[in-house]
Amino acid sequence: MAFMSSNSAQSESINNPGFLKVDLLLKGIYLDKSARESDQIKRALAISKDLGLSSELDILLPCQIIVNVAFEEDASSTPYSLIKKNGSFLVSTGDESVEVEVIAPPPYYDKKTKTGVPFANIAKLYGEYLIVSPTRECEFLTKDLACFYCDVESRVDKKRSVEEVIETIKAVSKSNPVNLVCLNTGYEATPDGGIKAIEPYIKEIKKRFDVLVAVQAQPPLEDEWIDYTYALGVDSLAYNLEVYDPDIFAKIAPGKQQVIGRTRYLEALRRAAKVFPKGAVVSNLIIGIEPISSTIKGINALASMGVIPTLPILNTSSDELESAESLSVDDIAKVFLHLNRTLRKYKIADSWVSHANIAMNAIDGTHFGGDAAYKSRLDNLLKSRRGSKIARNLTKIRRSLRVKKVKD
Repeated sequence: MAFMSSNSAQSESINNPGFLKVDLLLKGIYLDKSARESDQIKRALAISKDLGLSSELDILLPCQIIVNVAFEEDASSTPYSLIKKNGSFLVSTGDESVEVEVIAPPPYYDKKTKTGVPFANIAKLYGEYLIVSPTRECEFLTKDLACFYCDVESRVDKKRSVEEVIETIKAVSKSNPVNLVCLNTGYEATPDGGIKAIEPYIKEIKKRFDVLVAVQAQPPLEDEWIDYTYALGVDSLAYNLEVYDPDIFAKIAPGKQQVIGRTRYLEALRRAAKVFPKGAVVSNLIIGIEPISSTIKGINALASMGVIPTLPILNTSSDELESAESLSVDDIAKVFLHLNRTLRKYKIADSWVSHANIAMNAIDGTHFGGDAAYKSRLDNLLKSRRGSKIARNLTKIRRSLRVKKVKD
């Protein structure tokens, strides 16, 4: 994917947190000496090195927008620098800068479970969302059917016990608020799409913690497993289509196409949107894999079902991906604004994913179209402790009214 930029575009970006998040996701940031020598950054770099993690940093932009930014070693490779001046961190480009907050790595990152596994190898914290990958790596990797965009790391080579996961959540909760735990699983060759493998984790988390539970999985063969997933206590469900164009989907996601099929993804998402509360079903559409016009079609199709599209950005060269087209930050911003307005059209609240720092969502999209008041209204429900508790209680009540006994 070739991305076009200009000095004027960067000047506009730094004064608009929505544009700035997009540009930082695309271009990364250089750590100025003043920032690199701060205790906060030193700790972040040391933890990343010790755990073999990629060099990234969570930065809180104006308007409470969080972005996960990659460090660039060469200052000439990005127009953005992170500097520290008079005790404050600034994102700087040219003669302009904006004050930001660097989010320190959580205290649990450099600690381990009783079995000696680093907590950071079991769970990653994004805002108040904790993402856990308890089961073994995706079976598509062992069958030479891996997706083009796959980022599953080979070091995730074993299943984590329920006890290890519970211990990790406890450790995180001691120092950081956790409102939602997302269990992430790759493809498993079972009719249920992998939900049975993570069922013990779901039950134990629901028993031990007052949190919402989300699941990212592959669509099951039969719809009854979607009902089963909801009956287990799952509050939000993601079947990630990633690409809407059928031909490109088949080419870059061979495992998904051959084993599951694009049609089944759409069928399962439609069914899930009928079973789960409105706005609780999510699917990724990756910007940078297919033409923007196709991504917009995907947004329209998913939203019309009641599914929230989230938009990770894949920054790759056009030589690596024939389906890519040259895009500017303005082009990308139009997609996010379209997402925001489309969800408003279908009256779908985006609060479930409003704190994502590695993808863009409709909340971020408000900054591309002057919809700040709408952002403020939507962003409050899950942001507050009281709002989170209300959301959890409402899902329990709704489930008790709707769930019927499901065949195992």
